[in-house]
Amino acid sequence: MTQTRKLAAIMFTDIVGYTALMGYDEHKAFEYLKKNREIQKPLIAQFDGRWIKELGDGVMASFNTVSEAVQAAIQIQEACSAANDFQLRIGIHLGEVVFENEDVFGDGVNIASRIQSMAQPGSIYISEAVHHNVSNKQGIQTRFVSEETLKNVKEPLKIYEVLMTNNHVPMAEHKAVQVRPNSIAVLPFANMSSDPEQEYFSDGLTEEIISDLSGVKTLLVISRSSVMTLKGTQKKMKEIAAEVNVRYVLEGSVRKAGHTIKISAQLIDAINDIQLWSDKYTGTLDDVFDIQEKVSRSIVEALKLKLSPEEDQQLAERPITNVDAFECYLKARQEVFRGSRESMAFAMKLIQDGLDIVGPNDLLYAMFGYIHHFYFRYFDKSNRSHLLQAKKYAYMAFELNPDSALGHVVNGWVLWSEGHLQESCNAMKKALLVEPNNLDALFGITETYLYAGKSKETMYVADKLVEIDPLTPMNQIMKASFYLDTQLADGMPFFEKAYFMDPESPLTQWMLASAYCWAARYTDAYPLIDQLERNAPDWAFTKQVLFLKYGLQGDKVKALNYATDDLETEAQNDHHFAFHLAECYAVIGENEKALDLLEYSMQIFYPYVFLSTNPLLADIQGEERFQKMMEEAKVKSAAFEI
Repeated sequence: MTQTRKLAAIMFTDIVGYTALMGYDEHKAFEYLKKNREIQKPLIAQFDGRWIKELGDGVMASFNTVSEAVQAAIQIQEACSAANDFQLRIGIHLGEVVFENEDVFGDGVNIASRIQSMAQPGSIYISEAVHHNVSNKQGIQTRFVSEETLKNVKEPLKIYEVLMTNNHVPMAEHKAVQVRPNSIAVLPFANMSSDPEQEYFSDGLTEEIISDLSGVKTLLVISRSSVMTLKGTQKKMKEIAAEVNVRYVLEGSVRKAGHTIKISAQLIDAINDIQLWSDKYTGTLDDVFDIQEKVSRSIVEALKLKLSPEEDQQLAERPITNVDAFECYLKARQEVFRGSRESMAFAMKLIQDGLDIVGPNDLLYAMFGYIHHFYFRYFDKSNRSHLLQAKKYAYMAFELNPDSALGHVVNGWVLWSEGHLQESCNAMKKALLVEPNNLDALFGITETYLYAGKSKETMYVADKLVEIDPLTPMNQIMKASFYLDTQLADGMPFFEKAYFMDPESPLTQWMLASAYCWAARYTDAYPLIDQLERNAPDWAFTKQVLFLKYGLQGDKVKALNYATDDLETEAQNDHHFAFHLAECYAVIGENEKALDLLEYSMQIFYPYVFLSTNPLLADIQGEERFQKMMEEAKVKSAAFEI
């Protein structure tokens, strides 16, 4: 493994609106991807650049000089403008990076990626280091844009735009992406309180309004998980709307001091840049439910939507009527989203505090169950007591409210963890009858379809996931699962898009590395595996994919160094992980061990077409035992009701 550290200009490009286009017209999206390559590859080479790799619809390239990088970017934007099919965002940064094998790593790469994500459609954004090197070059003009504080970067970074002769005025609306007329993103309400700890309240209000509006069937509402990625963004309303493919955007602020609250909100038609409605509210915490309802109803009225009697009643419902207990619930949800062992324990305490205040409550019981299952699944699969607690609290919620959507979700996840795929799917469907856009339920159904060998049926549900939650990487991976039984190459852009949306996540690194191995693109997979080893060396999935890497390279001794006891424990507690460990043993010729793991995995994981064509299992696919398992899986899959 050779490493070279040097100063380089790193360029990232990204197709504007590609995620939304994939959800609307996949054929057109793939055409754009091909044309994007045809435009960029020769121009990068013309300016002595190095095409590093594609990341979904994004491209990463390196250049020896910043002037060559900027000139290449200008030529690329001009060619793109002439083609008049799609637009690009381009970001360039000069920094020290590490070249390893065929990939590039380092802060310089991460900064270039973040600069690109801030760029306007059709523009080129550059860092101050690039600006200093090109501002006096003939034919290159720049202008200061803003000073930004980037994640994991100590000092604020000044961003500049490269000005081009045609100014690259963005198209008013991308002609290939259709925006649903009644679609809205509720941006995170800004916390104007002096105490940053009050953030839970502004986020909670955001989530409650999203929940209210999601009950209106004629309105598409972007999910909490996607809008929270836009928290604190400096992007313009039109850019935000284009990114999540909506027409309307709601923004607001909250100031909380003691029991006094001040809330302001405004509704913007982002396409036409028109304010449709705005208002301010002042009151006490006891008024928060009324204010929340007023905001939601004002949006419905401004958009001239007609509510059914059921929808009207839902807007008036208050699952927790005591404001102090409601605060406990909001704080607990915030802790759940933090996703650590400590935050989970604190969330449980907060829910218990809420129950002590208000007494038996179906929403609090269901959230208690949700937290217990979350803890079981992500932190302690060997401790079944959390699973039992999750089940108990779900049924306590049902005793108070048989239609508890969150209760059905918790029950669905418990059944999934117990290996009851059909029952899990049915529980998630019950949740959707109450809340048609419940993300947990949609994701759960997609996952059960995939596990049950119904990959073709995942597309409809995955499409809906991406429509209401476009900025969550795992939803892109769910779309990729549609292609596991057909053409994996056609699904690869979704795996790559997921990685590009969050390149620092071990999960997206692992998923893309696994997909590359399935596609026999080992030179693309190995750098990602090495990146995982640096970032999360103790993670069981990191050790598994290192096992796989050395097995594929023919180094059985080194591969078996990663066959540690914790991998065996993980496999015993996770049928999906057992399948991936089976791949590793199959690659090194340990067929009986691979078949044992696969047999255990297939108790609840039986996508038989994918298993029968998976190249990593090639050495065991001819085994009689394997063939018998596939026949049994085929029968189980056929019996699974969608």
